[in-house]
Amino acid sequence: MAHEKNYTLRILHISDLHERGPRETESWRRQRVLGATWEHNLEAVTAAGPIDLVCFTGDAADWGKPGEYAAATAFFHAVLKKLSLPPERFFLVPGNHDIDRGLHLAEWQKLRETFSQMDGLTLSRWLRGSGKPPPGADTGWLEPVLARQAAYRQWLTELGREALLPERHDHGRVGYHVCPDFPGLPFPIHITGLDTAWLAGDDHDAQKLWLTDDQIMLHATDKEGNKFPGLRLVLCHHPLWDLADHAAAKNLLAEHADLLLRGHLHNAVLERSDDPDRGLVELAAGCLYEGHHADHYPNGCQLITLQLDGQGRPISVEPWFRAWSERGHWHDDDSRYKQSHQGRLLWPLAQAIARIDPSSNPYDFNRPALPPNFVGRVALMDSLIQALEEGSSVSLVGDRCIGKMSVLKNFEQKARIMARTVVLLRGEGPEAASLSAFVAAITGKACADCADPAADRLAAWVDRVGLPGLPPVLLLDEAEIFLRKFEYRFFERLRGLLDRLCLVLATHQPIDLVFEQLGRGSPFDNKLRIEWLGLLEPAAAEQLVRRGEGKLDGEDQALMRRWAGRHPYFLQLLGYRLAEARRHGKSREWAVDQARSNAYPRLRQLWKTLRNKDKQALRNVATGGFSATNSTFRLRGLQDENGRLFGEVLRQWLEEEDEA
Repeated sequence: MAHEKNYTLRILHISDLHERGPRETESWRRQRVLGATWEHNLEAVTAAGPIDLVCFTGDAADWGKPGEYAAATAFFHAVLKKLSLPPERFFLVPGNHDIDRGLHLAEWQKLRETFSQMDGLTLSRWLRGSGKPPPGADTGWLEPVLARQAAYRQWLTELGREALLPERHDHGRVGYHVCPDFPGLPFPIHITGLDTAWLAGDDHDAQKLWLTDDQIMLHATDKEGNKFPGLRLVLCHHPLWDLADHAAAKNLLAEHADLLLRGHLHNAVLERSDDPDRGLVELAAGCLYEGHHADHYPNGCQLITLQLDGQGRPISVEPWFRAWSERGHWHDDDSRYKQSHQGRLLWPLAQAIARIDPSSNPYDFNRPALPPNFVGRVALMDSLIQALEEGSSVSLVGDRCIGKMSVLKNFEQKARIMARTVVLLRGEGPEAASLSAFVAAITGKACADCADPAADRLAAWVDRVGLPGLPPVLLLDEAEIFLRKFEYRFFERLRGLLDRLCLVLATHQPIDLVFEQLGRGSPFDNKLRIEWLGLLEPAAAEQLVRRGEGKLDGEDQALMRRWAGRHPYFLQLLGYRLAEARRHGKSREWAVDQARSNAYPRLRQLWKTLRNKDKQALRNVATGGFSATNSTFRLRGLQDENGRLFGEVLRQWLEEEDEA
């Protein structure tokens, strides 16, 4: 059979230019980064082959003012000329800096104040012009809010890209879809530009922006709502976790996009997110010119090489990371990923056929879950990423075996992808032996075993490894061991570092209670965002149950749902024992007995952490005498939203304890 021909598409991906026009007070710094040295950079990347597309993912201007766009026009025209590309091969979307915040402030503030009352469906229909305003919103607010992009949209015409104006496309108000002509390719290339910035307006936009279903689907499907054939590229400015409708947007884009290009982060990122039904590959470009740190910032761009099959499906993506050095030149950037070489990182995308070892067990209750075995915790992971972007620190509270280490391990991976220096330590490890050992495990350097020298050493490390806007991350599991053992003065000093260090403390109980037991107030009071770790989402729990398909039958799976509910540890535990029973010809009862032998010691540990009145409340729930939901029990994963114990294992243990 003849080998199918593959095709190559090369994309220059840039973002966040932040042109200031007449407000520019340091033109020499911008010229140093984006003048002759930038032209040399373009010559370097085109030496490997011609570029087919230029994609710019937002923030051409700094304040969204008309005068800023004249300089942006000159810059982009020069780029296209250098690459020998017509304007029709240039695609862009607006960012939050393309919004003129001084325009129609009253209407924008009123619309944002109705944020908590918005539901996605009503807002989506209203934005496209086919429905009523959301509750609390006025019909007259929408057009003024959209008019804050007037300078950007006028600029599209001046740039020769009026074809990207929203009014020329199906939605009519935001976004676009185009299918440019690529002679020689046997498949179409669909480019969808999405506007994540239309509701932006201050420095606290995260989780208050809306993409909306209609903006995505009217531009990512044909007139009948069918998926487009060929290659499907989507451009937007903000990371999806900045959106109020991030979960819905991510699902839709995973089904209708092959590659999502975005900006805003100011550092380059390559990531892929998957669930059993869909996956989404995302590339963030980094910042072409960081307005404040200017020529002292590691500004960046990337050349993306896509290998495509005969239908336009991606086989692999290879970003070539290029960065600015404050010494005065652009260079290959291997600082993002340790696997990259000369700035290039080849990432296969074609799905390989996994050969499953029939003797393997699909469950593991003893080790943290890492991708692809890590499931759920979507809102929590989004919240942790948001905290990282905002420079906030977090108190992560959860009982033993609820999955704190799994969350920390996965957050560690994501933070590294976002170019952060990350250190993860455990209270049960050797680093807890002394304050000196703790600081040495972080910094690699010894220090005196007392508070101030240790804090000084840690502060020096923070300043050494942190990048502008990218503070390092310190993750502490079983953190109460450190909190109880080390000098209180050290944690007072650590509090003072939280403006340039992202700290995540994972504990079994709230930190203020840990210090209350020590007779002290918490030195982190009002400094930490509190996140509780409870039961898995229903869909994630079902993913765990179905992981055993092919090894476990329907009755086994039903037993897992009853016995463990949505508790990750107990689901993994019983699933493991059931799979072992099937492998060795044992009974279902044998599997449950084996699971109990592991479960009951864990429950006894948990029981010791409860107050007497909480113990009695749980007994009442177990006997049916009390069914109201206890908020603390729900946060801890002991009860579900309906007031029931999380699973039969807890009820059975309580009954046996009472009998004893």
